[in-house]
Formats: sequence, C-alpha cells, structure tokens
Amino acid sequence: MIGSEGIAKDLTRLKTMMEQLVSSEKMATVGQMAAGIAHEINTPLGIILGYAQLMMDDFAKDSETYQNLEVIERQTQASRKIVADLLKYSRQSGSAREPINLNEIINDAVAITEHSLNLNHVKVGLQLAGDLPALVGDPEKMRQVVVNMINNAYHAMEAQGGGALILRTRFHAEAGKVIAEFQDSGHGIPESIKSRIFDPFFTTKPVGKGTGLGLSVSYGIIREHGGAIEIESPVQGPGGTVTPGTLFRLILPVAVETAAIKE
Repeated sequence: MIGSEGIAKDLTRLKTMMEQLVSSEKMATVGQMAAGIAHEINTPLGIILGYAQLMMDDFAKDSETYQNLEVIERQTQASRKIVADLLKYSRQSGSAREPINLNEIINDAVAITEHSLNLNHVKVGLQLAGDLPALVGDPEKMRQVVVNMINNAYHAMEAQGGGALILRTRFHAEAGKVIAEFQDSGHGIPESIKSRIFDPFFTTKPVGKGTGLGLSVSYGIIREHGGAIEIESPVQGPGGTVTPGTLFRLILPVAVETAAIKE
C-alpha cells in the first residue's frame, strides 16, 4: 500500500443533540406518568389526613393515641408534599406572562431563607447587576426556581457545617440574555453523576431528606421560559483558577417587546 484516503466527521454536536432528545422524551414521559399518579393518590391522602385530624380532637394531647395520630398526620403531609412536587414537575398548571425583575425575586428569596441559612452558618453574598433588564414569564415559578437553587446549595454545604453562597446576576447584551449564578463552597458534584442530576427522583441526599424533584422542576421551568441551566463543579475562575464547590448558571432571554408581555 502506497497511500490511503480517509474521511473524518465530528459527531460531537450530533451526539449532544441525541442526548438532549432522549432526555426530553424521557422527562415528558415521566411527567405524564407523574401527573396521573399524583391525581390518583391525592384524594386518598386527603381523606387519611382529614380523618387523622378529626380523631386527634377525641384524645388528650399527652396520650399515646394522640401521638400516634400526630405521626400519621406528619407523614401524610410529607406524602402530599411529594404529590405536589410531582404535579409541579409534570407542569400541568398554566403559566403567567408578566414582567419579571430577577434581582427583586432573588432578594425576596434570600429574605425568606436567610434566617435558616445563618443558623446553619451559611454566609450569603449578593452581586446583583444594577442594569438588569426585565424578563417575561411567571414570577411565582421563577421564585420557586431561585428558592430551589438556594436550598440545593445549602444542602451541599450542610454536612461540612456551613460555607459561602454567592448569588450573581449580569446582562449579556450581545446575546440578549440575563444570567444568574448560584455558587456554593460545598462538596461539589462528581463527574459521574453530572448528567443525571436533573433526572426526576435522582438524589444524593439520605432517605427522608429529599425527593429528587427540586432540580427537575427547576429545569422544566427554565426550559419553559426559553432558558437553559449550566453546571460547573469545580468552579472555573479567571486566569484558569479552580475553586471547590458548584456553580449553577441560569441563562434566560430578556423581554424583547412590551407587546410580548401583554400577549
């Protein structure tokens, strides 16, 4: 053989698109199934909770029966919370179309969670851009995403007795995107599970500490608003520096026209 000819093709983009397609189809299927299951079990859970609370009126608070009924009430309410998360994940409810001030939502979420974070030795730093344009979408759903991100960061630092949480916003004018970053100093996310963290019911928390739906719900809401979520763990800094912990980056399109908000 005196020569050879070869043709090479970069399949990276095709592979990425296929992975995204499989992920979207899987989440859509699970969402439909979750909605059906949630509606089916919500009614009996409500009945169990109602009867337990009625029976509690018939017994003294220091009695063993009353305490057993309290356990039933507590566990039923926990189950109903899982059902509520399932319904949120399946995104059966409609979405509002309103102007969203992301800085305001972040400030509100920090005000709600700051006391709990301080008790657990988590210091919060805000680096919010003053020139942030408005988004368009559902403020309540966006608030839910921000709270989920803060809680997720807190749980990542819980085992080490605290840490630092930095929340940043900025405007990328060329891309027409608003970017929000949530950076914690926690244990980080192993490379082996990065591709699974948005899967429904996937969680690294101990039993009873989480349902594995928080990030799935957040992912769905951000996609619904035309945005994306990126992850860095460890966090890449300026000049090639690497910082332990995890950074979640929300990338959201700005409200291009006022008319679009009113539609």
